Amino acid sequence: MSPMPTTTARLIPDGDQHALLAATLERLNKACNAARVRALDEGVRSGAPLRAIVKEELERFKMPAAYNAPGTERVAASLTRQKFGTYQSVTLPPAAVKWTGTDRVSLPTSAGRRTIRVYQDRSRGELRHPLDGRAVNLVFRNGEFELVDAAATDDE
Repeated sequence: MSPMPTTTARLIPDGDQHALLAATLERLNKACNAARVRALDEGVRSGAPLRAIVKEELERFKMPAAYNAPGTERVAASLTRQKFGTYQSVTLPPAAVKWTGTDRVSLPTSAGRRTIRVYQDRSRGELRHPLDGRAVNLVFRNGEFELVDAAATDDE
């Protein structure tokens, strides 16, 4: 029986990067809440009209285009559920997450793309990070940031 593949990566941001990641999630959630309110007010539930509303709100909150698709998915799902919390996680598609090595990842933030260190178990000796090429959830919990395999969390 082979070991389970790693489905999480603990980020090791410096102080400025930590603050930037927190601000990115906070701003994204505010933009998604604003889009949710507009969609409900305008009776929009899906499709191009919802994408347009989300895009406009993300632009108003000065978020990068990499968050358009994840933001639209979040708002569509939220139309039947609660609003977003301050630091609720977000799913990023594989194209938005660039692994520059097994110990570094480049992520879109509210201030542009940033490369952040990732905890690497040196005993594994892998050339590619197990999350490379996969959709991931950027999660903030217990004061730390993690990337979690989106497929693993969808199955749970």
